[in-house]
Amino acid sequence: MHHDYDSQRQYTLQHDRRLSASHGHLQFEGVDLPALAAQFGSPLFVYSAPEIRRNIAEIQQAFAGHAATRICYASKACSLLAVLQVVREAGISIEANSANEIRRCLAAGFAGCEIVYNGVVKRDEELEFAISQQLHAINVDSEQELLAIDRISRRLQQPVRICLRVEPNVKAATHEGLMTAFRAKSGVDLADAERICRQVAAMPYVRLCGLHMHVGDQVPDAEPFGAATRVLVETARQLEDTLNIRFDMINVGGGIPTPYRYASDRGLGGPDNMQPAIGADEFAAAVIREVHAWRQDIEICIEPGRKVVGSAAVLLTSLVSGKRKTLLNEDGSVEGQVDWRMLDAGFNAIPDYKDWYFYVYNASRIADSHNQPVKLGGPLCDGGDYFRHGPLGEQFLLPEASAVGDVVAFLDVGAYQLENQTVYNAQPRSAAVLIEDAGHYRLIRRQETFSDMLLLESGLD
Repeated sequence: MHHDYDSQRQYTLQHDRRLSASHGHLQFEGVDLPALAAQFGSPLFVYSAPEIRRNIAEIQQAFAGHAATRICYASKACSLLAVLQVVREAGISIEANSANEIRRCLAAGFAGCEIVYNGVVKRDEELEFAISQQLHAINVDSEQELLAIDRISRRLQQPVRICLRVEPNVKAATHEGLMTAFRAKSGVDLADAERICRQVAAMPYVRLCGLHMHVGDQVPDAEPFGAATRVLVETARQLEDTLNIRFDMINVGGGIPTPYRYASDRGLGGPDNMQPAIGADEFAAAVIREVHAWRQDIEICIEPGRKVVGSAAVLLTSLVSGKRKTLLNEDGSVEGQVDWRMLDAGFNAIPDYKDWYFYVYNASRIADSHNQPVKLGGPLCDGGDYFRHGPLGEQFLLPEASAVGDVVAFLDVGAYQLENQTVYNAQPRSAAVLIEDAGHYRLIRRQETFSDMLLLESGLD
């Protein structure tokens, strides 16, 4: 197992388009990572604009067989303004889940007509703002939401485009919390779709443009996407015939997975969906096949998030201390020993510490063999603040010479980590750097200060 992990490290350094080694240090898009940690501190997120562009290009190429495809980046995956601007410059649209996410998209330069608005809870003030921005579509999650849109659009006398989100009742082989098309909180029952859609005819400012769904996140195979799209297409076909309408779009959501264990990795580690068997090509083929069996003259809307930014960032964390502890049984007998390495990043920086697998390398000694089993703990006053999924169960592999002050890199942290950071124990939220092209980078978010933390509690008298 040690050999497999170390072989994967060497293979990655030789073949990965993002990573390389120079003078014993790990480089990301040609930028020395330990040097970035020295300049900006840690924990530090480092994003790659070239990788974001490459990922978007892969999705565009995958959907080349359907020219009328609208790619809407799921901004919840990472909503840093600089990241959103890279996405916009790549020429695609965007998806938001709250009024403030819409505002972030607008601030990044997106036009209202390039934004799709999702969410199970949309308050009146949020709907009013969204309708006033003339979005590409609002994905309606319930009958009550539709009635609110009708009421608000009448008052504003503003037209609004909608899709109805339905639940196709299709399971997917991913984490239970990531399944969104089977017994989920989102969408309406298929049996209710016709009744709800009929009401739109009496709504003077509401235009029903199509149907929407989302199968789930980090789904490792294509079959659920094909099955769910088949259900969505059949439902749309029936609604067109029954209501004598014609949809102009069908939104199949996102879910294109990112490999957290690479295809070349022969070892073990993490849940099965960490090493998916599909990518953008297989996702696109499953969707296009089902849609084309119905119509080819319709816009396919997709909402990828993780696929766009997942592989586009690393987290840099410092090795702060280490210790060896004895594993004792309840009767006092010795089971063994474990080496702990304590980092300044725990679940404050990587919320997916329990359920996700990440490659973890010593960026200060990337050329050294990673063969020393260790457990990695974070800084929080919480017994559960340690990383669960390494190549040896709960143990990771670092160089034997790893020392205090070394910079440790977690790969593929671009999606949902920075967005879900916590300030537990008054740990500051991390700074972020964007590598714009080879050798050129800039700070795009500073680290939170103690004054920032007190801001919401100040000046209240």
